Amino acid sequence: MDQERNKEMDRLTELFGEFAQNENMFNDLLNILNAEIALPNIPMPTMGGVIFWITIAECNGWKLQQNLFTHHARVLDRHNIRVAWGTVNGMKKAFERYKNSRYL
Repeated sequence: MDQERNKEMDRLTELFGEFAQNENMFNDLLNILNAEIALPNIPMPTMGGVIFWITIAECNGWKLQQNLFTHHARVLDRHNIRVAWGTVNGMKKAFERYKNSRYL
């Protein structure tokens, strides 16, 4: 079992090395992460970001949060219902829209 795990880890290390060396691919990923992307959302209850999330902004109980591992972001209403998710820049824009609307 340990040998299989070591082989998997070696392959992942190799893939990440190839990825890091491919400047075009790396830049494409950075462009995606910096884009203003909001993904389709089904409002879902959350635990409010107790684990794995940092709160970037808060207003009247609404929260803009970023995931510590995947770095995607989400907007939660005052009842900790996810109302939007996507890239950080996309969710910053969405959070501002919510702040400027009747929702907050």
